[in-house]
Amino acid sequence: MHKVHRTFLAGLLVGSPATPLLAQPMNDDQEFSIELDAIEVTAGVPVPGDPLLQAANIAVLSGEDLRRRQRFTLGETLEALPGVASITAGNMVGKPVIRGLSGNQIQVLSNGIGVDYQQYGERHPPNIDPFLAGRIEVVRGASSLLYGSGALGGAIDVQAPAFVFMPKGESEAVADTLFVYHSNNGQWDTGAKARASSDQFSLDAGIMGRSAGNLTTPNAATAAESGNPSDPKFTGELPFTNFDQLNAQFGAGVLTDLGEFGVRYNQWNNENNFLLPTGQGIGLWLNNDQLQLTGAMPLASGWELKPTLSWQHNLRRANSPGQLLSAGFDGTIHLEFDRYVARLEAVHGALGPFDGGTLGVEYSNKIQYSRGTTVLAPGGEVSNLALFAFESKDIGDWTLQAGLRHDWHSVTGDAGKTRAPVNFVGRDSHDYSVFTGSLGAVYRLTDQVAIASNLGRGFRAPSLFELYADGVHGGVAAIQEGDPNLEPETSINVDLGLRWNTPRLQGSATVYRNAISDYIYLQDTGRSRNGLPIFAYQQDDALLTGLELEANWQLTEQLELSGTLDLVRGTNDRTDEDLPLLPADSLRLEATYWFAERGPIREPYLTLGLRHAAAKDAAPGEPFSQFDQLPFGTASTEAYTLADLDLGFAFRAFGNRLARVDLTVRNLFDTEYRDFLDTYKGYALSPGRDIRLSLSVPFGG
Repeated sequence: MHKVHRTFLAGLLVGSPATPLLAQPMNDDQEFSIELDAIEVTAGVPVPGDPLLQAANIAVLSGEDLRRRQRFTLGETLEALPGVASITAGNMVGKPVIRGLSGNQIQVLSNGIGVDYQQYGERHPPNIDPFLAGRIEVVRGASSLLYGSGALGGAIDVQAPAFVFMPKGESEAVADTLFVYHSNNGQWDTGAKARASSDQFSLDAGIMGRSAGNLTTPNAATAAESGNPSDPKFTGELPFTNFDQLNAQFGAGVLTDLGEFGVRYNQWNNENNFLLPTGQGIGLWLNNDQLQLTGAMPLASGWELKPTLSWQHNLRRANSPGQLLSAGFDGTIHLEFDRYVARLEAVHGALGPFDGGTLGVEYSNKIQYSRGTTVLAPGGEVSNLALFAFESKDIGDWTLQAGLRHDWHSVTGDAGKTRAPVNFVGRDSHDYSVFTGSLGAVYRLTDQVAIASNLGRGFRAPSLFELYADGVHGGVAAIQEGDPNLEPETSINVDLGLRWNTPRLQGSATVYRNAISDYIYLQDTGRSRNGLPIFAYQQDDALLTGLELEANWQLTEQLELSGTLDLVRGTNDRTDEDLPLLPADSLRLEATYWFAERGPIREPYLTLGLRHAAAKDAAPGEPFSQFDQLPFGTASTEAYTLADLDLGFAFRAFGNRLARVDLTVRNLFDTEYRDFLDTYKGYALSPGRDIRLSLSVPFGG
């Protein structure tokens, strides 16, 4: 029998070929079949296991799938997953959206620990480089049970490469390099990762440098040239859209008789300009450091203790409009915080009526200083103490999962930690005490088909920014005001899905409903100050519903078809109006053909893809909605369809490992369009054709 080996994520990830297929001609008497490698999910579950049999809706990117989907930003890396979109600024930012929620309403994690990146801003990117990730797990739906405040819509856990220990007396050293050129903005990405392992020690390190010029859009007529007020103000090369990044990580692990222990350090550094609707630019500096100490200690009776200590230092600096990177920092916005997290998980096997689960406690404390002349957010302190339990039980063809969590959360604005005048005196504290939980079930119709449903309660406490903001947010050309009387958001999320994972066909169909009480959102007040619109935070109940479809069909040994469909609706219960910044309905289709290997060429492939987005009207008063009334640009977008092309091959390199060459063309026909979640849409088109050429060369092994 001729067998094709490939990795597929248990019906939870489609839209790309996974491990390349071995395209060899078959004899007439050979039978075509596929062997699926086992994938284990670790995020959002009581115990690690098969994603097909988890009540929560989880997708995993790892190995070859992650390598091929890997992009400059986290959002673009994940946007092909059903239920996931990306807020951008041209080709910058890449801020993930899960089931219509983003920013403070979803949780981005690094190795299971939440990462704070001042995510309230539409153009504030996660401080994470996908190139340095070992795997990424996406939990869709309320995930407060394990991750606390901020996971109303879901969670994204970006995990470092696992420590690798060799058999006794053996050692190994391997490395990978990556070189990428982007034609659209002249961007160069140069990265390297290396690992050295023995039977007791594991070391790994990675570095990625990225440098880009100005973004280019199709060279269409501007509003000034055409007289059409819906045409953009800028086309062609967009000034002040350049950036530079330098990101790195280092990890060291040791295997002892007590268990596995590790230390990991990550650094993320970004400098970029933003183009403003006035035609001015604004300079921005972002720095993030994270240090983690981890352990995994097996105990008697199937228990394992997993302690984690984490420190994060984050610095955000931004100039006033017109002051570029080249002018240096002018002191306008200077936000800096340190965040400390201590987390202890106890993973167990059979315990009482349960087959396995996790008990945990987590404490976090964030201390922030606002040293700028403008109060984007005040100084203050945010702390949280949580206790949680998450358990699983198999009964025949059923898997039942349930958990409970309690959080004590405190947010304190501190005028003493804020340079500029603020709208409160001394220290102003808000304390919250919230229960959350989840209840889910999976029924196995067959070994390859399952029905899953999950009911989860989420919560999110308002942030320092939402409570106390009072000033110009230059990056969005608006004045934003907080509300110190905001209540915490709570949600009840339920989803129901059918999943299948057969050798030839994998996929899922999921419907969900997320009812949010006291939904927090920015609303245009209709007022202005100094020529800038004033947006203020408000609260209302809201409802989000949606449909996610995905399928991957191995039509023949060489031809693979895949597609995803995303529909999401969000409504303000009081006004019956759409919620802000919901992604447009989207459809993605791809066909991949694996050619026969010839000579030194291994795994050659060609992928043709289509991305369609429906027309989308901006919700009344949402951020950027003012562009529907200006003499240029638009906040609402028309439907569009883009074509993409991928082709590549591998060849044997150093240490008999495979080097890879990939050519990717995004927006193949240089189509004029505006993506609804592109925050430049108000005054510029979305990116034109981009040709990306990448070379990945391994060493050792």
